[in-house]
Amino acid sequence: MRRQRRYLFCTLLVLLTTSPVVYGDDLSEVRTLFDKDIHLLNANSNDAFSVAAHDDVVLYGILSPFATKGKAAVQQLVAQYLDDHTRVNFLSVNLEFFVVGDSAVAWGHYAISETPKVGKRASIYGRYTFTYTKIGGRWFLAAMHLSPLQGYQ
Repeated sequence: MRRQRRYLFCTLLVLLTTSPVVYGDDLSEVRTLFDKDIHLLNANSNDAFSVAAHDDVVLYGILSPFATKGKAAVQQLVAQYLDDHTRVNFLSVNLEFFVVGDSAVAWGHYAISETPKVGKRASIYGRYTFTYTKIGGRWFLAAMHLSPLQGYQ
């Protein structure tokens, strides 16, 4: 019994002292990618969600009723969305990140303020999930899901 406790203690000690370094670096990298994409979107740049996107990235949610598959298709959809607006501002609310192994998730709520070229300004509130995967030591955006909250538009 004493030997099992010592083994458990040593295992916990190793996990507690080594995990945060790797986790912290990965978390920082994913957070930087997320922040960069949101900055590019808010700057109305067509490069938003394309620089670190995987070639097979999937976007599902408010920009299209169907899943948009592939980096080129996502770039085209984002470019079309931005072209239809004079201003778009995505504000992340309750931003959270989770990293486990070679997968990471950024999620929370959003408030989008958009000014279309035709029509009046609108605000949209919803939830988002961005999924990342680490391939060859580099993080890629694998999937995005944005869904509006009912009754908050």
